[in-house]
Amino acid sequence: MPQNPLLPNRKLRELYALIERCRGLERNQARRQPRTVAREALLAATTMQLLPGDLLLAEPGDRTAVALAPKPKSATPTPSTALPAPRLALAAAMAHGLQAAGAEGLVLAFTRAGATEPGWAAALDWAHSAKLPLLLACSDATGGKANRAAKEPRLDWLQMQRLAKKLRLPVFAVDGEDAVAVYRVMQESVMRARAGGGPAVFWAVLSPQRPARAHLPLARLQSYLAARHIPLRR
Repeated sequence: MPQNPLLPNRKLRELYALIERCRGLERNQARRQPRTVAREALLAATTMQLLPGDLLLAEPGDRTAVALAPKPKSATPTPSTALPAPRLALAAAMAHGLQAAGAEGLVLAFTRAGATEPGWAAALDWAHSAKLPLLLACSDATGGKANRAAKEPRLDWLQMQRLAKKLRLPVFAVDGEDAVAVYRVMQESVMRARAGGGPAVFWAVLSPQRPARAHLPLARLQSYLAARHIPLRR
């Protein structure tokens, strides 16, 4: 079967190996902070496309995402989870710094639906108007249920849709347990951000509870590879 030049076989095998690594990191983190969703596809398919000089902003306490951050160049500050709120305003400021310095890097920030993110809409508005190289990956395991009683500015899909329509901001809803789908959305957005096209948001939908093995990201990618007769090891 002919290879896809945008996602060649070697990249698919690299993606599979990184998902395996993410599973190990998630098991270690679960001992301190239990999780009920499978984030491996989202983490692997986004972080594997980062380059030295890019910056990753993880949620506080997320050791898995931090472990996947690219090794920075000597002049690039080391990513940290101990960053003060508002986090997304800070992510936009980091992207502005890269842009002002003439660097080719970008910022990948992780958050989740329902999280308290003060100033998130203003941060995305600024990033969009200034065409900042900012990518926001939001995992959504809420099952579409928004917390309307919350007084804090929390992220939810309806508010994000309204902002996207108002700003014409690229917001991509994607199956967060499909590594290939996440990879393709990230690839397109990375190319656009590096070319000066501005920010994008990935809204990665995850099962509210960790699904059966047949639907786990690793098993789904394994089936994808098998259907295309792509060996895992070469």
